[in-house]
Amino acid sequence: MSAALLVVEFDKMPFVGEVTANVETALIRALNRTADRSRTRAARAAREQVSFPASYVSPSSKNLWVKTRARRGSLTTIIEGRGQPTSLARFSRQGVLTGGARHRGGKVNVTVKPGHTKSISRAFIIRLKNNNLGLAVRTNGESPAGAFKPKAIGKNLWLLYGPSVDQALSAASREGGIFQDMTPETLDDLETEFNRQLELLENG
Repeated sequence: MSAALLVVEFDKMPFVGEVTANVETALIRALNRTADRSRTRAARAAREQVSFPASYVSPSSKNLWVKTRARRGSLTTIIEGRGQPTSLARFSRQGVLTGGARHRGGKVNVTVKPGHTKSISRAFIIRLKNNNLGLAVRTNGESPAGAFKPKAIGKNLWLLYGPSVDQALSAASREGGIFQDMTPETLDDLETEFNRQLELLENG
């Protein structure tokens, strides 16, 4: 599941007048370039809040990406962020141990918030059916105390999760920040890029 983080639409652009062929082309280019820049800015903000690997919030990951790009007849761009919790294994440098071996002290170290490492007892990294990694913990039967949306996968065995991308971005925002349909910074970027593209088209 993903959540729309930023929606940029033509009818929210007060600096656009008559839509000629050049204006539409400039708008398409400006919208798409601004969406790419905003996605990069959002990825940086997310990683300042949560220790996501850079690859996890790259455009190709589909965890934080430009889902809808502007084109002729549809002057809208949409940036989406993954809404599902992130496997806690992504925040550990430890991997799967073979032959039933256990991690030292029966603990797995995770760094969810940059600079803050936590050890989880009775935990280990496992390989899941989809070949992703998961962080599992054994309990005496009850749900792990303080865990975020743990998932039972066996008797007294739970998979643990960390924040989703959109949760990290919500924490990085102020008064709605990037969750708003249009932010002043994005609008300024869009207007500057639109004027640049239009000038290139009309003077080229």
